[in-house]
Amino acid sequence: MRPAQKLLRVRARATVTAIAAVTITSITVACVERVEVVQGGGTGDTGARVAVQGGSNAAGDAVVMAFAGRRASFGEVPAAPVTAQSGEPIRIGMINQENTPIGSFPELRLGAEAAVRFINEELGGVAGRPLELVPCITTFSVEKSQACAQELVQKDVIAVTGGIDITSSGSIPVLEQNEMPYIGGIPINFNEMQSPISFQFSGGAPGAFIAFAWHAAVDRGAKRVVVTYGDYPPIKAAAKMGIDTLKRLGVDEVIEVPFPVTTSAANDFLPIMAKAAESKPDAIFVGGADTTCGPAMSTAHQLGVRAKLYLVGACAAPSIAEQIGADAVEGRIFNIENATDPDDVDNQMYFAAVAKYGDPQLPAASAATISFRNVMNIWMLLRELGPDATTAELLQLIRQAKDRPSFAGHPYTCDGTPVPELPALCAPQEILVERRGDTVEPVTGWVDVPAILRGEYDAARQSEGS
Repeated sequence: MRPAQKLLRVRARATVTAIAAVTITSITVACVERVEVVQGGGTGDTGARVAVQGGSNAAGDAVVMAFAGRRASFGEVPAAPVTAQSGEPIRIGMINQENTPIGSFPELRLGAEAAVRFINEELGGVAGRPLELVPCITTFSVEKSQACAQELVQKDVIAVTGGIDITSSGSIPVLEQNEMPYIGGIPINFNEMQSPISFQFSGGAPGAFIAFAWHAAVDRGAKRVVVTYGDYPPIKAAAKMGIDTLKRLGVDEVIEVPFPVTTSAANDFLPIMAKAAESKPDAIFVGGADTTCGPAMSTAHQLGVRAKLYLVGACAAPSIAEQIGADAVEGRIFNIENATDPDDVDNQMYFAAVAKYGDPQLPAASAATISFRNVMNIWMLLRELGPDATTAELLQLIRQAKDRPSFAGHPYTCDGTPVPELPALCAPQEILVERRGDTVEPVTGWVDVPAILRGEYDAARQSEGS
C-alpha cells in the first residue's frame, strides 16, 4: 500500500488566458489524432493510403475473435473473450476538462471508458481483476484541478491518466507530492512534459515542429523556411525547437512570424500569411489552434502561395476541408502519432473496440485514440506486475521503460533520455502525411525526433515497424 496521501495547497493563479489555453490545447490535440488506414496501395513512402475520415466496424461478435492468433502490441490476440470477474477493481484515475466553454473534451473520457470495457470484457482484466476508471472533471480552474488530484489520491487509485488538464499547475504538484504516476494524456504545459511522475506517449507540439523541420530540410531540401506560431510560451518554445533544428540542418534562412493566439478569422490571418509568403519561402510551418487551420490554408490558397504548408494534425479534419474546399487543403502536410500500416492489428482493433464498447456519440477518428492508448498501455504494465501491483511498483516499472510496445503507437522509453529538456516525453516520434484528393497518404515512416535532437540525422528515418 502507499503511504498516507499528502494534500498540497497550490496558490490559485491564472496561468493563461482562456483563449490562450484553448489555443495550446488545440495544437497539442492536433498532434495525435488517429486516421484510419485503408487497404490498398498508394504513392507515399510507406505505400499506405489513409482515409481522411475514420471509420468503424459494426458491433457484433467479440472483437478478439476477428483477430485471434494475430500479433498485437500486448502479444497474441486470444481466440475467445475472457471476462474479468474476480477481486476488487484496480482503479485508474483520470483528470479531464469538460463542461466549460473554455474547451470541453468528453471524447477523451469516453475513449478511456471504451478501453476499460474492452479490457474487462475480452482481455480478462489483470489476472481476472477488473479495471475501474475513476474520472474527475476539471473546469479550467487551478483549484478544481488540485481538488481532482487530491480526490483521486484519496480514492487509492494506482495511477492517474490524463485527458486534457489545462490548469495542470494545480494537479501535477499534488501528484508529485504523493509519488502518483501520471501516465499518458495530451500534455499541455511544461510541468506535464517535465515532471518526474509524468510519462507521456506523445511528442506534443515540440515533436511536431522538429519533425516538420527535418522533413522540410532533408526530404525537400528547403533553403528558406518561415515559421509562424501563436505567441504563447509553450507554442513559442516548441517553434523555437523547430527553428533551431532547421538551422542545424543547414537551412539558409529561417524567418519567424509570430501572431496573436486569438487569431482565428480569415481576414485576420491574411496579413500573417501575406508576410509569411513575401520572402517566397520553400516551406511555411503553422503552429496554432485548430481555429487557425482553415484561415491559414484558405488564405494561402487565395494568395497562390507555392510554399509547402506544414500544419498540426487537427488541420486534416474532414470538416475543415468541407468548410474551405478541398483545393485549399490539397498538398498540405500534417503530423500524426499512430501507426499507418494497413495491417496493424492495434489500429484495426481500436476501431472495432470503439464500435462495440464506445458511446454512440464517440467518433472513433478523434483524440479518443490517445485516451484509449493510455489505458491499454497502463493495462500492459499492470499485467506484467500482476494483480497485486502497487503504485510504487508501477512507477518504478515505467521509469525503467525502454522501447516498450505502445498500443498503435511508437515504442516508448521513459527514462528521460529521448528529449532531456522535456523528460516526460516518452514517445515523441512522428509520422507525416500529405493530403492527396480524398485521402491523406504517409510521406514518412516514423520520424525519430530524439535522433534529430542528438544530431543523428541519418538515423532519423525509421521504418513503419520500428
